[in-house]
Amino acid sequence: MAARAIPVAFIAALLAFQVVRTAMVRQSPLGTPLWPGHPQMVRNQTMAEIGTIAANGDTIPPRLLPRVEQIARQMPLAPEPFLIHGALAQIEGRDEKAERLYREARSRDPRSPAARYFLTERYLRTGRVEQALAEMAVLSRLTGAVGVFAPALATYARTAGAVPHLRRFFGLAPEFEPAVLSALAADARNLGLITALWSGAKPSDSGGQSNWQTLIVGKLIEAGDFARAHDAWRQFAGVPGPVRGVFNPQFHKLDVPPPFNWTFGSAGGLAQPTGEGELELIYFGRDEAILAQQTLVLAPGRYVIGMQVGGDIKPGSGIAWSIECAAGKQPLLTLPVERRAAGRVQASFTVPPWCEAQQLRLVGSPGEFPKAIEFTIGQLQLTRLVAGGAAGR
Repeated sequence: MAARAIPVAFIAALLAFQVVRTAMVRQSPLGTPLWPGHPQMVRNQTMAEIGTIAANGDTIPPRLLPRVEQIARQMPLAPEPFLIHGALAQIEGRDEKAERLYREARSRDPRSPAARYFLTERYLRTGRVEQALAEMAVLSRLTGAVGVFAPALATYARTAGAVPHLRRFFGLAPEFEPAVLSALAADARNLGLITALWSGAKPSDSGGQSNWQTLIVGKLIEAGDFARAHDAWRQFAGVPGPVRGVFNPQFHKLDVPPPFNWTFGSAGGLAQPTGEGELELIYFGRDEAILAQQTLVLAPGRYVIGMQVGGDIKPGSGIAWSIECAAGKQPLLTLPVERRAAGRVQASFTVPPWCEAQQLRLVGSPGEFPKAIEFTIGQLQLTRLVAGGAAGR
């Protein structure tokens, strides 16, 4: 039953496309045009016609069968006659003979996508999932159809018993893993399945596919499930232990994605870590700009945030830190950033019990007379005030 999760109609549609695609009239290897009666020309024309018929969902007409026999006589190593006779046998219900013919076609041309498609479909219908996935792995290399197969494989992943099959398949064809996980990451409910399928490879290690890790974390946040989003982010990013306060307060360039790590800069300004625990910033002064931001998961309680400010940044500059509840957008703190005699700016705020996650932002707002501002932020600390007024991490 699990095999039915990859629809036979889906495979058939791909097959029809591939038959038409590979049956286009070609030239000879030496570049000389083929004459009309050339066996290769007959083969290409016949397969193109059969491909068009298959794409329309029709059966192969008897008038084409003599041409199939002609191809078999003139090109005994060609896989096409075996594919056609295999398809006819399958239509007539002689499935075991059809499979033998498909295997024969594959042995004559191991690079035949059509033979691989037919065998994939046959193995799926008979519950031989691992054999079907092995054929699909070869198909991905022959056709580059990783993204095309991903939705069907994601559907299969949701069926009972699919996880061990797919983990072995990803070991054989690792380029499929990020594509399938990306398809699953569109639904926050698939987190457990994604975790079970994930090999531990980062997206950058597996073919440069889209970042499914950021996608599933974002979907969990959209669903308001901040605790699971943070746990998933830590697991995928390899962040050990719980995070208290601000993650990466030294602004290091870490291979750890947002939103629970920093996002820097926007069209209205620039932010660049120095590598020495500071953040260098330029606010252009023309538009509202988020210069740095991070999502926090602070427990209820009272906190203090402080930092060292450098550069020519005076009171009323329009630069400020803001903290608000991620759900409901209720403001918790606005802290103007300015250069003081002691150099340090700080303020306290309270996280209410219902505020599960918070958004920390460094924002620039334009004044009456726009002016570019260059400044630095360093020694950033966010600590919790415990009983007796002492601060703890």
